Amino acid sequence: MGFGLFALRRPRLFFFGMATLLLLCAGNEIEYRVRQKRASEPPPSEAVVSAEQGPIGHNTLGIVESALRAPQGQTALTFATLGTWQFDRRANVPCPEPVKALNEKDVSCLGFMYPLESGDRFRVFCLLRSTQTCCYGPKPQFNQYLLVEMSEAVKFERLTPVLVGGKFFVDPKPDDGYIYRIEGRSVDPVEDDVPDVDAVQAAREAGLPLFDFAPLAAMEKHPDAERSIPAELLALDGTRAVLDGWVFDRTQGQPPELIVGHSPPSGNLPPALPTLFNAVLVAPRDARQIPPLWKQKAVFTGVVRVTREPAGWPDRGIVRLTDAVLGVPGAGSSALDAPRPLIARRWEAAAAMLLVLLAVRPRRSTHSEVPRG
Repeated sequence: MGFGLFALRRPRLFFFGMATLLLLCAGNEIEYRVRQKRASEPPPSEAVVSAEQGPIGHNTLGIVESALRAPQGQTALTFATLGTWQFDRRANVPCPEPVKALNEKDVSCLGFMYPLESGDRFRVFCLLRSTQTCCYGPKPQFNQYLLVEMSEAVKFERLTPVLVGGKFFVDPKPDDGYIYRIEGRSVDPVEDDVPDVDAVQAAREAGLPLFDFAPLAAMEKHPDAERSIPAELLALDGTRAVLDGWVFDRTQGQPPELIVGHSPPSGNLPPALPTLFNAVLVAPRDARQIPPLWKQKAVFTGVVRVTREPAGWPDRGIVRLTDAVLGVPGAGSSALDAPRPLIARRWEAAAAMLLVLLAVRPRRSTHSEVPRG
């Protein structure tokens, strides 16, 4: 069997090999497309948390309790249920039956830790549904929190939701500051204790510049800021860089863009609000490149875009980081890179070429050379 200048010396090998190779390539492409689609979706989470109205500049979060599921052998205890008891120390308001039915039961409750003492580890703390009533917010009502008593000290999680498991008690002691308490057996943050990325070291390993907020901040003090974008910022325009900062807020888009500043959004009272001169607008590549609501500090890698015309500053900011991904790809964490096919396309092409070399040979000429007269 032949094709022009070439002939098949192993037809079975060629046709069987090509069919197998085509199936393998198709399967590789389908698997890659599936992973690529999953990578563009937000990661699933046991805890559903939403941003809520709170003090300006503070990361106010609340647990969406309608999505809660209790671990096996435990009952889900919600703050919505606890709130049905309109406790009043001056009036004899009976405890509702749904709350009384949970007394001395093994429960699990998801919420935010409220420290009752200083330090980063403690044995007794309060658990609340929302950070609105944590630290800087209004004092919670008796039916809005649980007193948690652990046998051993546990680590304080400032904004990460924790799942507390233990025995629940309806134990009204308003003079001691509570009406509900839990004898805690476990406290589990909803995410693994992943260390923060060292932005300086990661940028160095990846061979990328680390964005410096100082030139941006200097523009605010310049009398003619609209015509004096620093050369340091203009030099970064269009280049890939690493941004290390704190997430202040998110836009309403899908995926939302993030306002990332240089300093913690809730570090001071009153908080330092984001401005054109202390924050960068970050446009994530997809929904998976957005940190959880409770994760304020984040490191991004993306393409720096400088808005040179002041008329565009209100919408795009002075500096915008586009096609942004979490972390620093190329700095020792392949998990941060975009999905790639399991078998690179160059290896698919090499396999096809090898198959051709094994199964095809040049056709020999069957014509005698014509003698010249």
